[in-house]
Amino acid sequence: MRALKDRFLKDLESGMLAPLTEEVRSDHTLCLELRGSYVDVYYRGGCLMKVEENSDNFYLVEFNEKYFKRKTDIVKLPEREIRKKDDIVKWLNVSPCLKRAMDHYFATVVEKGEREFQQLVVRENNFSRIARSTDYYVCDIEYEISQRKFDMIAARWPSKPHVRQKASGRRLVFVEMKYGDDALEGSAGLCNHIKDINDFLNDPGALKCLKEDMVKVFNQKRKLGLMNCEKDLKSFSDRNEPPILLLLLANHDPDKRGLSKTFENLPKCPNADLRIATASFFGYGLYDQGVHPAEKFRKCFRDYIYSDSNEG
Repeated sequence: MRALKDRFLKDLESGMLAPLTEEVRSDHTLCLELRGSYVDVYYRGGCLMKVEENSDNFYLVEFNEKYFKRKTDIVKLPEREIRKKDDIVKWLNVSPCLKRAMDHYFATVVEKGEREFQQLVVRENNFSRIARSTDYYVCDIEYEISQRKFDMIAARWPSKPHVRQKASGRRLVFVEMKYGDDALEGSAGLCNHIKDINDFLNDPGALKCLKEDMVKVFNQKRKLGLMNCEKDLKSFSDRNEPPILLLLLANHDPDKRGLSKTFENLPKCPNADLRIATASFFGYGLYDQGVHPAEKFRKCFRDYIYSDSNEG
């Protein structure tokens, strides 16, 4: 479960951790994700801080020192224990140095770009100035359950006023993001993810628990000012519709055949509504007009999925 306990939520909202929440709200390079007994603060897709609750009514902060790849980036970290606001402020004061260390690490180590782009999707659809006009909110990222990991769990909630004010249209969305063509195949490729999601959705009880948890997470994020939405999410209204499996295929190269071959071998998706998103004029906002059923996508974007104009 990802939703926080009341005390943790209150400390983030107005207690000893409130300076951290305010920092995330005012710095759009950061993203705060709920993890049940702890929160992760992401920067460029990497974890800048892990803040974990302790049974003795205080918190512990962790920074992964692997990011101190260069000796010149190493800084003395504050005490891990957070017992009052001043303690978390000390961590925020060194965060620019920690960000710089992460920048240098990402520049010199071969890492997937997927998580950084994933964070941009969260920012644009959850709390940017266009968030209320998009049709999707991201409830969580890197969600793990039943030995399966999903890139993002989202809520489709159409932005048209007559829809958003009603109880209809709210569907659970599994989002799978692939950055570049090298990520399309293999053990973490699209085909295996589709199989995993279909297997997971064979368990109605697990799906029910996931929906309940994501409703809580959505509303807790909104309470913390991390979700630019006027209303709480009451429930998902997709009882008669399967969840959506939404594919985000970032920076596909149309001169490569990999995506075309992958589509030819996609397994059936009986338990989810398979759709593929396209950018809204070079952006990251998710609008219904740019979210296409799989077959329609393959027909409409056939030449972009693979173009053989350079052959011969």
